Formats: sequence, structure tokens, C-alpha cells
Amino acid sequence: MAAKNRVQVAIVGAGPAGLLLGQLLHLAGVDTIILERRSKDYVLGRIRAGLLEQGTVDLLDRTGVGKRLRAQGLVHEGLDVCFGGVRHRVDLHALSGRKVTIYG
Repeated sequence: MAAKNRVQVAIVGAGPAGLLLGQLLHLAGVDTIILERRSKDYVLGRIRAGLLEQGTVDLLDRTGVGKRLRAQGLVHEGLDVCFGGVRHRVDLHALSGRKVTIYG
């Protein structure tokens, strides 16, 4: 009889949320499996979360997977929004004390 693999949690989808959840559960000692219909090369070759809030970036650092993001991401303290031909600056850092990171 073939051996059966058993896990405590199955995660459907290897997108940003699924992969991060898998990492968090792994660090907590929870056995998981991540199910994804696409190939590993496809998942690793795509960036699917282009704008990340600072809390998410901090969480990625704490889980040990933020190194590439820190090296390749662009930190922004705000953004410009154009409406009716007029540009408006939204200063995220002044409003919240936090930043966003653009990745991809």
C-alpha cells in the first residue's frame, strides 16, 4: 500500500495571499499544501501584487521573504491623482506616517 501524505491545511491558489499564508503557517509549524493549477514556472515568473502597503511589506520581512522586494521595489510616500485635468497630490506619509512599495 502506498504511503499517504497528510497535511493540516490545504490552500487553494499560489497567488500572493496563498503563498504568504503558506509561509506564515509553515513558520508556525503547521503542515500545509498549496494547490495551484498553473505551473511552478508560471507562478514564479509573474508578479501579481504590484502595490503593497507598508504593513504588508513589514510582514513579508518578518516572514523572511521580503529581501527581493526590498532590493527591487520602489518606495513611494505618496501619489498623484488627476481629475478634471487637475493634478492632486496624496501625501500618504503625511496622512498616515506610512509608505507604499511598488513592485513589478
